[in-house]
Amino acid sequence: IISLGIDEISIYLGGVIEGMLKAVLFDLDGTLVNTNHLIFNSFRQAFSELMSHRVLSDEEIMDCIGPTLHQTGEKYFQDNAEQFVHCYRKYYQQDHDEMIEAFPGIVGMLQMLQEMGLKLVIVTSKKRDMAIKGLSYLNLLSFFDLIVSSDDVTNPKPHQEPIQRVLDYYHFSVDECLMVGDNSHDIECAHAAGVRSVAVGWAMRGSDYLKTYHPTYIINEAKELVDIVKKEGI
Repeated sequence: IISLGIDEISIYLGGVIEGMLKAVLFDLDGTLVNTNHLIFNSFRQAFSELMSHRVLSDEEIMDCIGPTLHQTGEKYFQDNAEQFVHCYRKYYQQDHDEMIEAFPGIVGMLQMLQEMGLKLVIVTSKKRDMAIKGLSYLNLLSFFDLIVSSDDVTNPKPHQEPIQRVLDYYHFSVDECLMVGDNSHDIECAHAAGVRSVAVGWAMRGSDYLKTYHPTYIINEAKELVDIVKKEGI
């Protein structure tokens, strides 16, 4: 695990990393875009509306962040998962514009990576329409060359398929890509696909939780990702 300062990057990368980086893959919610309160509130309201017999704990709701909405719906409402998805999306869209913002330093970081000629890709478990809605609202959509959403895969994260889709699309090797995320599903997806991973320290669950999944790096500020890319070479 690397908790980055520039000196630590230099020490670590000196004799270990080989190959040239060509693409950086990003999870969306909780990584680039702060939708934490929006997502949590949407889950809370949907469960409150549909589940009268019990109240889910904060920890149970936290566990819903990462899987697809349909997976969560099947977990709690086996007979009507789609009703849950519809209810969640109702609350999510209702509060979206008031409760969404880019994390500090994200725009500048994306600008620098784009200027370096890297392919920037979104790999998300949410539906494509909502991913595009959030990126467009925050003027981030133009940074990305490709979006792999839950609509595009049979097996979402933590399965390797979402990252494999990117590798196949660009004909890149695993050494040419880096996966950045805030959740265990992102790190496990990277492990399964064989690519290096970066966990963001501003994740809702915190860096100590993410360390248990053994990401290649942990960063605490967006600009530290640029330092990694520069050291790996492009």
